[in-house]
Amino acid sequence: MIANVTGDPAPAVAASVPTAEICFNPDNPRDEIGDVSDLVASIAEVGQIVAITIATVEAYLSNRPERQSDLDDGAKYVVIDGNRRLEAARQAGLPSIKVMLGDEFATTDESLLEAAFIANANRKGLSELEEAHALKRLVDFYGSQHKAAKRLSLSQPLISQKLSLLALTPALQADLEAGRRQVSHVRGMTKIAPEKQREEADRRAQADAAKRRHAAVQKQEAPRTPLSDNSVITRPTDPSPAVPVRGTDNSVITEPASDPHTDPPEGDNSVITPRASTEDDAASTAGESAAAQSASASVTSTLPWGNPQALNRILRDHLAAEDRLTLAKLLAE
Repeated sequence: MIANVTGDPAPAVAASVPTAEICFNPDNPRDEIGDVSDLVASIAEVGQIVAITIATVEAYLSNRPERQSDLDDGAKYVVIDGNRRLEAARQAGLPSIKVMLGDEFATTDESLLEAAFIANANRKGLSELEEAHALKRLVDFYGSQHKAAKRLSLSQPLISQKLSLLALTPALQADLEAGRRQVSHVRGMTKIAPEKQREEADRRAQADAAKRRHAAVQKQEAPRTPLSDNSVITRPTDPSPAVPVRGTDNSVITEPASDPHTDPPEGDNSVITPRASTEDDAASTAGESAAAQSASASVTSTLPWGNPQALNRILRDHLAAEDRLTLAKLLAE
């Protein structure tokens, strides 16, 4: 992983080394190893999967002999990438651990820090402030943010943003490390006076919270669609309107009044019921009425009254657009 980013030669093939012979990296950009209980459980169940990268003590001390006192007594190797995995292997009771030897990464402080930084950053093993401190050391090594960005395959503005956390007051840095602040609320305060930083961080947090609340309200509000001839035809809320609808060519065909002596109102779709003057006429009329009732019952039984969508499709097939609009307005009254 380190070699893929830096372009340096890849370490040798993995081998096994006693865990007692390996020393933690004193230059690790991660200040604390932290909780490794998950790694311990994983190693105890399935064994070690990913090898750690180490360098010999000789390679580590070749350009920094003054660091001898920072190494464990009797150590033969120094971790470059894998402090947490080494700690988990020790806690799991492994007598040895798989390693990749990479002395080339320990030749200079620059290459050692770079290798440790890349390995931790790719696994998101660093906190925001740990990453900023490590980047600051690398920028100092390289001489500029632009050179560091090119070497680490990062953009210069991103490095500048990350380094801006180092300009925060100690109180805000402590809040960030403890999780009481979001990095987006405290980043980019290099030009803000220390006494104004907390006020600005609070303002950003409040604006962010208001934005989230507004988005939640917008999500809950559903748009209302106005009634049109494309709306689903529904039954009116009140089945007994106070004002009767006049008979028109779109009115529902109704049965004639029960009183044979009462003339029905005239209308295009009114049932024509001439007054029976003879018994034959009355019988004929009764037969026609029975046939009409039978036809009406047949239509009623075949139409999908319980499925408004299906009924809507049938009406669209048999009614013109103007008639559908008229029917929709009648049903909405």
